[in-house]
Amino acid sequence: MWALVLSEVFQAPLVLAALLVVLPWTVHRSLGALLWGVMAALAVCGVSLATVTVLARRGVLTDHHVSVKEHRRPVMLGTFALVAVFLAVNLAFHGPVEITGLLMATLAASAVVALVSPFWKISVHGMMMGGTAVILPVAVGPWGLLFLPVAVAVCVSRRVLRAHTWAQLFAGFGFGIVVLGGIYALIAG
Repeated sequence: MWALVLSEVFQAPLVLAALLVVLPWTVHRSLGALLWGVMAALAVCGVSLATVTVLARRGVLTDHHVSVKEHRRPVMLGTFALVAVFLAVNLAFHGPVEITGLLMATLAASAVVALVSPFWKISVHGMMMGGTAVILPVAVGPWGLLFLPVAVAVCVSRRVLRAHTWAQLFAGFGFGIVVLGGIYALIAG
């Protein structure tokens, strides 16, 4: 039961949405930054999660975690397009740099996952947990390290549910540290 709860609560779109809303507001403490975050979360995460949920309910996808690796490329390409469009809007209208960092990191990660997924099911949960474990300390300081046990627990939950092998989880976690965390740190750190 605990594994299922962690897996659902900390799925990538929800974690990214939370980061998009919380980080700009935490840094800037302004209504404008909060609104940018909410718009980014709705445009990027809300649309993609709603689309995947509808496709899963209609039987086009097996589930909202896109468990079948052959189904992942179109989903990641759709996510890539949504992220690219909102990133362009954010840059054109001088939105918060935290959103730029998160979206640039997400673009890079989406591109690689789209390329790898037809051959190997790298863990997107692991990737998001690894990235978030770096992004939070970069954004909020040492308090962000408190997320690390949560990140590890989420990865273990995916193994308990037999959604991934340890290799897929370690690869995803490491990839998240380097790509998501690294790109965010370079842009917004």
